[in-house]
Amino acid sequence: MSAIYLHEIRVSWGDCDPARIAYTGRLPAFALEAINGWWEAHLDGDGWYQLELDRNTGTPFVHLSMDFHAPVTPRHRLICSVWPQALGRTSITFRVQAHQNDVLCFSGRFVCVFTVADKFVAQPAPPDIRAVVEPLLRPDDAT
Repeated sequence: MSAIYLHEIRVSWGDCDPARIAYTGRLPAFALEAINGWWEAHLDGDGWYQLELDRNTGTPFVHLSMDFHAPVTPRHRLICSVWPQALGRTSITFRVQAHQNDVLCFSGRFVCVFTVADKFVAQPAPPDIRAVVEPLLRPDDAT
């Protein structure tokens, strides 16, 4: 399976502000939707909901940073490239690059910590998740 996962988002009129571009606050939400899609694609359909409730594994964010390159509009589908950039003992870092019509719109770095969900305490990356993520690590930013 490829390290880079492509997630398509249909940006709608309701995602936009009076300037007719996506609200700034929607862009992190699009990135998080794409990361959840990455989990689903690599964990047999299990996303954050199933990780939390069925596996008792939380992944709260401890850092996110984004750079904005071009406006996002409803004119074209937003294609988010997602890949794991790093896997620490208790954390995972994802990169997201979002394009519309082959133009980079935003890029970001998103760091989560693995927790025991019902106790909200850090834990090492579960072995089954580590086994999925390690071969897909891509430390560079080039897609």
